[in-house]
Amino acid sequence: MSAERPTRDELRRGMAVEIEQTNAENADEAEPLRGDIAKILSEEETEPGGVKVELESGITGRVSSVVAE
Repeated sequence: MSAERPTRDELRRGMAVEIEQTNAENADEAEPLRGDIAKILSEEETEPGGVKVELESGITGRVSSVVAE
């Protein structure tokens, strides 16, 4: 995996990740959240802010890192 944010090909359903929320009112101030990927929403291989995903909890955000197991 690259030192930068993970690419779409590096992500899989069920993988534990840390995201920055994109749908929160105060997304700029929100703490990163951890969860398991339910869906990968981005079509592109890479995104400047990170690949957009939906967690199993229903929260969407951009992946900042993969959580070590």
